[in-house]
Amino acid sequence: MTTIREIATKAGFSPATVSRLLNNDPTFSVSEVTRKKILTVARNLNYYQQNKQSGTQYEIAVIFSVQPRKELEDIYYTNLRESIMNAGKIANMVLKFYREIDDISPRTNGYIAIGYFNDSQIKQLSRLTSNGIFVDSNPNPRLFNSVQPNLEAMTQQAIELFRKKGIDKIGFVGGRYWNTKTNQLNEQIDDARKKYFESHMRELNIYDAEKVFIGDTFSVESGYQMGHQIFMNSNGKKELPQALLIASDALAVGVLQAFNEERVIVPDDVEIISINDIELAKYVAPPLTTFRINVNELGRVAINTLRDTILFPDHSKQMILLNCELIYRKSFTQP
Repeated sequence: MTTIREIATKAGFSPATVSRLLNNDPTFSVSEVTRKKILTVARNLNYYQQNKQSGTQYEIAVIFSVQPRKELEDIYYTNLRESIMNAGKIANMVLKFYREIDDISPRTNGYIAIGYFNDSQIKQLSRLTSNGIFVDSNPNPRLFNSVQPNLEAMTQQAIELFRKKGIDKIGFVGGRYWNTKTNQLNEQIDDARKKYFESHMRELNIYDAEKVFIGDTFSVESGYQMGHQIFMNSNGKKELPQALLIASDALAVGVLQAFNEERVIVPDDVEIISINDIELAKYVAPPLTTFRINVNELGRVAINTLRDTILFPDHSKQMILLNCELIYRKSFTQP
């Protein structure tokens, strides 16, 4: 176990100075340079992790800007909520969930933001406290910490795998985000997966805008509608994309349902890779090849990063990207 004396030796200050700083002695003051040096050494020696059980219990606001309907349609957000609750409990944090930023107490020690927020809400969060982290997105990396799945890496890997099998006619299926207050589509937010797909496909000089299909949501119903639209826009099977990257498993399940009705055979006519690896992905016909987003790791890293921010304030912001494993099943076979 790291001791005050070890931190003092490495930082070059007396044990008394280190002890009074780490124990938040209100009568003690040091220069900003000294404070940062001691806190950095303590963090590098994992001092706060070893002593968290005896530390302060922090109250954290969790702003869940996801429509209840969307949460029901996409189990990804339900799983994410549970992972954050479990990680917060382990870290001795009291989590309080909110849908309105105005309802959050100004005495909160920090916040976790999930979902998409307009400019006014983002300004509110920046004024609330500097101790915050976004999960699954980051509206402004210069102002906010975040932990996110590495969507760009997933998108590029999927395209590269299709290309290894000689596939050039690659399509994309995605959705749109909704404003939680007005219950209307937020046309200003473009899905990062779509942007990465278009960018990488243009670099390869094989981008075809007519093979990009964007539904109203990321639900099974929206995927079902997109599946029929893909078939109709392709003159039946004559001009179908050879492969599809689908932004979520829920969308992919809907696409599969529509393809089954149109007698489009996956993977013989169209190969599919999707994203999330929800439980249903392995039970549909055919089972989905999909990127597994580890929501437990998202929650754990978010809580640990937020605790680190509260205990050891730092002006630099972090955007943490977690890589995801591709789970091979029958909708796309490994080249």
